[in-house]
Amino acid sequence: MFELAPVAVTAKAEGVTHPNEAPDSKNRRAMRGASMRVWPLVGREAELQEITSAFADGRAAGVVIAGEAGVGRTRLVREALSVLSSDGHRTVWAAATNATSSIPFGAAAVLLPPDWHSHGDRLAALTMITSQVREWAGQARVVIGIDDAHLLDDGSAAALLHLAHQRLAFLVISVRRRERVRDAVSALWEEGLVHRIELAPLPDDVVDVLLDRVLAGPLEGFSRRRIRRVASGNPMLLRELLREASGRGTLAREHGVWRFAGRFRPDGRIRDIVLGRLATADPDTRLVLDLLACGEPLSLTTVVRLAGQHAIETAESSGMAVIEHSGARVLLRLAHPLYGEVLQDAMPVSRSMRLSRWLAEIKLTLPMRRHDDALRVALLQARAQEVIRPEIVRLGAQQAMDRGDLETAERLARMVCTAQPGAEADGLLADILVFRGNFQGAQHLSASRGSDPVRWAITRAMCAYWGEGDAVQADEILDSAATEPNGDLAVGTRAWLLLFDARCASALALACGVLASDTASQQAAVWAAGAGAAAAGFLGLADEAERLGQRGVALADAAQPDLPWAPVQVDLGRWLSLLALGEAARACRLADHNYQTALDAHKPVVAAFWAGCRGVAQLIQGHPGEAGESLREAITALDGNDIFRLTRCFHTALAAATALGGDSAQARAWLDRAGNLPGPAHRLFAPWFHLWEAWTTASAGDTTAAAAICRKAAHIAKETDLPAVEAAARYDTTRLGGRGEHSRLFQLADQLATPLTIALASAATGIHTGHGDPLTEAAEAFAALGHDLLAAEALTAADRAYRHNGQRARAPVISERAVRLRARCPDVTTPLLTHEPLATVLTRREREVAVLAAQHSSRHIAQRLGLSVTTVNNYLAKAYAKLGISRRAQLADLLDREQPH
Repeated sequence: MFELAPVAVTAKAEGVTHPNEAPDSKNRRAMRGASMRVWPLVGREAELQEITSAFADGRAAGVVIAGEAGVGRTRLVREALSVLSSDGHRTVWAAATNATSSIPFGAAAVLLPPDWHSHGDRLAALTMITSQVREWAGQARVVIGIDDAHLLDDGSAAALLHLAHQRLAFLVISVRRRERVRDAVSALWEEGLVHRIELAPLPDDVVDVLLDRVLAGPLEGFSRRRIRRVASGNPMLLRELLREASGRGTLAREHGVWRFAGRFRPDGRIRDIVLGRLATADPDTRLVLDLLACGEPLSLTTVVRLAGQHAIETAESSGMAVIEHSGARVLLRLAHPLYGEVLQDAMPVSRSMRLSRWLAEIKLTLPMRRHDDALRVALLQARAQEVIRPEIVRLGAQQAMDRGDLETAERLARMVCTAQPGAEADGLLADILVFRGNFQGAQHLSASRGSDPVRWAITRAMCAYWGEGDAVQADEILDSAATEPNGDLAVGTRAWLLLFDARCASALALACGVLASDTASQQAAVWAAGAGAAAAGFLGLADEAERLGQRGVALADAAQPDLPWAPVQVDLGRWLSLLALGEAARACRLADHNYQTALDAHKPVVAAFWAGCRGVAQLIQGHPGEAGESLREAITALDGNDIFRLTRCFHTALAAATALGGDSAQARAWLDRAGNLPGPAHRLFAPWFHLWEAWTTASAGDTTAAAAICRKAAHIAKETDLPAVEAAARYDTTRLGGRGEHSRLFQLADQLATPLTIALASAATGIHTGHGDPLTEAAEAFAALGHDLLAAEALTAADRAYRHNGQRARAPVISERAVRLRARCPDVTTPLLTHEPLATVLTRREREVAVLAAQHSSRHIAQRLGLSVTTVNNYLAKAYAKLGISRRAQLADLLDREQPH
């Protein structure tokens, strides 16, 4: 049998704040500096090619680039001139402005000799411009760039038209769409002299490229969607938005993840542009725009009733408002999301309250047919700071909760509790507080009980279990409620609590009982299917887990739209079962699909939850970099909304991901933070928590202690009857250098017969016996399941075994495959990925000391491993003798050469 090398970590993640640090103002300053630099030209390659092709073709006298303000017209003109200048052509730049528009030949002055004066003779000026450009053209082709040609004076416009007719220069001109231009300018394209390019807003994928280049670190998914929506593909707006939001702190980096929180309050250039367009609006038109800012979109009939048809037509013709159709309804909305932000910011509070109440009163007289009509009217009452119809606000709070907007839901529910206190209002608020993880607040409200004993029993049981960790009390509460009408809801809830309490066999039996009942409600059946699928997965019952999961999907689909959380509840159970069964790739795909779906549905809290689930799956796959990004996004974006009580799980997984990425100190900080979170930990996740703690310990160089922690995890899993997790824990013990686990792994493989447990047993046998074939077979199974790191480790160990056993003919092929798999797990070093001679020459303790000695003093090593300095030096001397070296520098060089590349 050959031995394993210890973990050697040298890489350190950059740009990630310490978990206990506040959002980093230095990072914000760095982002602001990046946003002020010249941005890369992206997404305009086709237009740039169109300009250069037109120049090379020679048939057109130029191109006109038309687009909205800030869409990138100026930048494209400058880039075209830069490209043509680099090819040896003469380029001239001029910009028309409001100031030069009243000066004859003001913009075209750059085409005149510097010491020439027209003395008011416009014909002489035109003749001199022609002569000057003709002279330049005798030496090289001339390219003239004119920015904002809609502001040209008559003389400059006439000069450009004359140059185009004479083909003396190639014109690259920008004009703002919907602005009036001089006749001489419009004649350029009306007479076919130039080619016109309509510059559209940048698509989302290009905006993403800009965001990723400007922001030093990942951007939370829902924030990305918000920024895209406000910028609407306009590079100038995007730039100003980032600058101003970072300056105000609404765009800040926390835990290495950028997040856009709160309202965007436009200032500076953006505000000036929008208010400039509003300056000419008459009072009736401004009323239309302010009404839309308070409650867009609005039905056209409502706005006509309040402001009149003429005002609507004026608002539409000005480009500030647009009419759109939604089914049979005709709606009016602001033409750009930014307009609403500016209008709300500029509107007096009293006017906002008055208009919001006005709109709310009108909407309350109309039928509410759309799924979110109640929420819209509830928000109008909130903006008016007056509850007109409490029952509508209560329904709006429920709809906000259904959408995952828990902050808004709580705000509306508290308004109802104040305006119309009672058990029904308290019950809704308690439900929302439970979702947010505020069990103390929910427990206080549950004292009122109300007329629905099952609902309040569920609330009290959740508070008892998730708030206080009292599983016995939670069981008693739900048992007593099971005999009440709708008692199946209590039974379905109990199945979930049993699952999280690691009583999977009981959870599965209870879930199957609910699903077998012909009278079970939709909600109870959904809860039972999700909990049952997860319980079956942890018990290693793959077929049963799949069956229950698919039934849950069908139930959740049939329950839409009445049970909007049903898909989340079912897919949580499916995700847990996939993780337990070792289907890492499928678990990752499921989580990512739900993440994207939640973003599309504008459910930020749900998206953040699934980002965390994706991160856990990525960690298990062996992709700590990707896992770290997903987990930090989840922790940052959940922001106190601890739905399903998985925040501790995400913190602990992030500790392991950080450890595998090479930052031992930060990994320990994340682990400490996880331990300090309020509330009890789920017993279901206890073995995983220990495994992730083990890798954090291993990253500090103490693989002996790490292997012992893995054994503890395996013992806990065995005691709580989690055989699938026990198998993973025993194999991690082997990965970290522990011995004697292969026999129990074979027993578990025989018991469960899942692809993962069979592969784990095979790999453990190969490590124990030093034979390459079992490791190669296991690697194939690992790769098929998406466990890239386990596959890379197994092939690396197989390569070592074949070479050690003299089977060198097989080694090169295995080594090449191992390198390809290791490339999927960059910057990760584990004992099984470390090569000889450390793996075969030194004892485990000698290896631990040697790895640490490459970077630390003997005193530091002694403190970390709990040894005396003399003992450390003795181990180090033995290692030097075995390796044939005499200095720490030689040891560091040896370790560097032995890392896989």
